[in-house]
Amino acid sequence: MCRHVTPDQWERLIAHSSGFRDVPGKTVIAHRNEPLSESLLLAEGMIGRHVASAGEGATQLVALQVPGDFVDLHGFPIGTLDHEVRAVSDVRMAVFPHAALAELVRTDPGLTIALWGMTIIDAAIHRYWSFRIGALRGMARVANFLAEMDIRLRQANAVIRSSFDLPLTQAQIGAACGMTSVHVNRVLRDLRETGCCVMRNRRVSIHDRDALQRIGQFDPTFLQLHRP
Repeated sequence: MCRHVTPDQWERLIAHSSGFRDVPGKTVIAHRNEPLSESLLLAEGMIGRHVASAGEGATQLVALQVPGDFVDLHGFPIGTLDHEVRAVSDVRMAVFPHAALAELVRTDPGLTIALWGMTIIDAAIHRYWSFRIGALRGMARVANFLAEMDIRLRQANAVIRSSFDLPLTQAQIGAACGMTSVHVNRVLRDLRETGCCVMRNRRVSIHDRDALQRIGQFDPTFLQLHRP
């Protein structure tokens, strides 16, 4: 279920879905400036957003979506995205045609406000990623990133006994944290030696959540966890 709506709102929302779509990992789901006629709600897996440079073709990972996130809801009012959406792992998504969302907006103001709130939280996560790279140093950046993914995946019921899958290479973690893969490798070793967490075979185990958040100077306020 989508995290930021009530159970009653969820029933009304899912009634507007046209079904589910399965996509294998590394597939481009939406291209930059491509006209969109539907929005997608992630049910399983992980999706990344990437911004490409106009010149050399380099891409930068700028966001990760976890189950319960709309990956392109902001494409509904504007019709396109200014970035690329790509499956990080195999994913399953609920499909919402824009015509159905338009009907929902017309008839259900309460649910419309809830969806609007989701786009606001999405924007807050983007701002927090900028803060992480601009204000924190190496070890704090990675700890902060892992603390964010831990809490977001817990909200998605994807954390089991303080462990969760993180289907990212060290280079991808580096992209999220503005670091090289070599630096990420060294920081992950340092975090393991502190006893707060271990990442092995793309699975993260949190041994001391308070210590991880303290090292990462992590404040979850931007995630608006008090909302339904």
